[in-house]
Amino acid sequence: MRFLSLLWQLGLLFTIRCSLLITGRNDCVIKLDPKSGIKTADCGNRNLTSVPLNLPTDINILDLSKNLITYINSMDFKRYIELTEININNNELKLLDAHAFDILMLKKLHLSSNYLNVSDSYSGNVFHSASALIELDISRNMGLDNCSYNQPVDYRLPGDRLKHLQVLAIDLVCLPKFSTSFRMLRSLKTVRFDTCFISHMSNQTFRNFPQNVKELYIKNCKKFFVVEINTLKYFPSLRILDISHTHINLIQALKLLYPFQNKTMDLINFHHVTVDNTEMYPYDVILTPKVMEYISTICIKTLDISDNNICSIRNKSLILFQYPKCFQQLILSANSFGVGHFVADFAKFIYSMTNLTLLDYSYLPLEYRNPHFLQYSQNLTTYKDDSNYNNSYDVYKTPKTFYIPKNLKHVRISHVMARNKIGTVCISNSSLEILDVSYYDVDTFPKITCDGYCNLRYLDISGMDATRTFGKFPILRNLTTLKIAHSKLYKLIPKNVSIFNWTTNLTLLDLSHNYLWYVGNKSFDGLHFMNSLNISHNMFQTVPRVIMSFVKLTELDLSYNLLSSLEDYFTIWINAQYKQFGSFKLYLQGNALLCACDTAHFLAWIFVTKASLDMDRNYTCRMHDGENNFTANIIKDYHTYFASCNSELWMKVGVSLLTAMCFCIVCITLLYNFRWKIVFYFHRKFRKIVEKGLEVNFKYDVYLSYSDDGASFIKKVLQPTIERRWGLRMCCEDRDFGVGESNVDIRASSIQKSRHIIFVITPSFITREWNRFEIERAKYEKFAKDLQKIVVIVYKTSLKNTPTELSAIWNDVCVIEWPEEGGELFTVWQKLRLWLF
Repeated sequence: MRFLSLLWQLGLLFTIRCSLLITGRNDCVIKLDPKSGIKTADCGNRNLTSVPLNLPTDINILDLSKNLITYINSMDFKRYIELTEININNNELKLLDAHAFDILMLKKLHLSSNYLNVSDSYSGNVFHSASALIELDISRNMGLDNCSYNQPVDYRLPGDRLKHLQVLAIDLVCLPKFSTSFRMLRSLKTVRFDTCFISHMSNQTFRNFPQNVKELYIKNCKKFFVVEINTLKYFPSLRILDISHTHINLIQALKLLYPFQNKTMDLINFHHVTVDNTEMYPYDVILTPKVMEYISTICIKTLDISDNNICSIRNKSLILFQYPKCFQQLILSANSFGVGHFVADFAKFIYSMTNLTLLDYSYLPLEYRNPHFLQYSQNLTTYKDDSNYNNSYDVYKTPKTFYIPKNLKHVRISHVMARNKIGTVCISNSSLEILDVSYYDVDTFPKITCDGYCNLRYLDISGMDATRTFGKFPILRNLTTLKIAHSKLYKLIPKNVSIFNWTTNLTLLDLSHNYLWYVGNKSFDGLHFMNSLNISHNMFQTVPRVIMSFVKLTELDLSYNLLSSLEDYFTIWINAQYKQFGSFKLYLQGNALLCACDTAHFLAWIFVTKASLDMDRNYTCRMHDGENNFTANIIKDYHTYFASCNSELWMKVGVSLLTAMCFCIVCITLLYNFRWKIVFYFHRKFRKIVEKGLEVNFKYDVYLSYSDDGASFIKKVLQPTIERRWGLRMCCEDRDFGVGESNVDIRASSIQKSRHIIFVITPSFITREWNRFEIERAKYEKFAKDLQKIVVIVYKTSLKNTPTELSAIWNDVCVIEWPEEGGELFTVWQKLRLWLF
């Protein structure tokens, strides 16, 4: 016996030495949790071909995922008797030894994404000592190449050994045939089929599963397959059914609920089960009372039927649920139906859901590209009765006012196109905390009222014209997050009114994508608690000083503006904020930063400040010669780039003094020679100012001078942007000249009443009979009256074809050569906008 024992020890030592030679030096990471005392060995993604045998013997968790292990033998885990969890996911396992897990008291075993066949990779004794196993994951091992759709697959997993197993993740392939040993899994609560390949699920498929299963997941089954109506009758205790991303069509999925009529379910997840590649069912889903006959009888806590191309609701079938009080979360997003024809009844139905906490009615009725979906919460509360339920219907005799149910906490009505019939939304004394109505494309935005307590903390009204939502909200003292991106906020900012006086406790404000180039001093009045501000994707050339009034600000997004640098007073303020709060995040990506002597101090600050900056502080900047460089390169050779800055400064001072002297001499000479003309000019100017008064009222913002071949450009390009988007009034000959009036008088009068004039130079403009008159009139108004800007747009011709009459005032003319196409259009529009405003 001693000889046999010694021989066994020598064999074990030889096996260990061979393993070390095969796997090389062990570089696994050993971690110990001081609270729980659990020791973990992380050996994942290290190209191992076998289990390392030189790890500490007292490890509790072993991670061998993403390696090259093909076989587990009986000696691999003999040394690690303390193991309770093993992860061998994403390897090349094809077979398990019958004694692979002997001695171990495993609780969790993960063998996902290998090559283990359910018919022959598990011997009868492989889980002989795994009676303590609670969770087993052997999914994603079987593929299409493991079976034929016409041939059954025998599942010979020794389920009689796994009496304490609660969670089982396994493949579902082709024609599955589960052995009778599955009936012995009396503790099984959760079954997961993920990324399955199956052609048909019959009423006998799951007959050998235990009846105590409460959670069933059949997810990501991309291949369309047929499901019989009574397939799930063997799961009478089922509370969660998740078949999301399984392409069986919503109509077929609803038939699966036949065994659960008049029962209670915590979750029914039918997200994206309808795709446009089936022959048996159409892509367009129409809900009818017949289709909804089974689900309408179930007491459901969470229902997700989003992204299923539901295009029509017949006979109000969407709201025929017998137990609306059971609902806690309802997700209907990314479909193609509308509720306009029964909006009053739909509002009654929502209000009757007295326990509803989340409602998602977004991305309707169009098919939006890349919609974002909410993740429903698994923290489902117990259903509670409400004695006032029957009286709630009396509130809704008309849909003019919508009352938020008192338990509703999260409402998302985002990316919706509809005709709004609701005038007022009342959130008084409700639990509403999150309201997302971004990109809600309606003709009129409803007024939000709150006469009692308001718990709203998060509000997103992005994508809507700010003039429509301004003044529509009550005082919201608990609101901390407000998003107003893509809202044309530039229409309100110039008025210098207090925009946020209804929510003065904000801590996060998003004003990105709003074409802002300055901010009035009163615009941000009352925001004393702000710690995060996003004004990215705007047109700021300097940082608004009002930002420094936010004494608690620790995060500022200035990315994608027109900043060339940050002023010294602002960088000093950022350093002070960091010193006070211990952190400050600043985002500067996408700005037009300048690397020159004037910005040298700012460039040095980027790399010495303790504040956190994006892009690893390495931004693109433009040099004085027009070439682009990176701030990291500039700082490395800082003295090389800026050594000549001081000499240039003194040279500039000398040149400036010499220029000033020359300028004074010229001015004195001109004043002496033209003294009488100057006196008469100011006398005439003063007399006109007195006669005109203190204000000038313009009828038009822009007068357009153009020839026939420029009319299409005016109507299709300039008018939609200048009039419709920017809100400026244009004077066009074809539209605004009255019939019967003198051409000379009406042209002169119109130019006189216009703030700016635009000459659209096209190939035929030089031969137009009125161009000389309009140019001379513009010159007169420019020198004698209040014409502010003369803009020349050269379209489909050369700048050489510009009339010579403009040469006298060429220094006062703003010229744009209109590009044919491409990225320069954005720059052209920005120039035109800055000139006209």
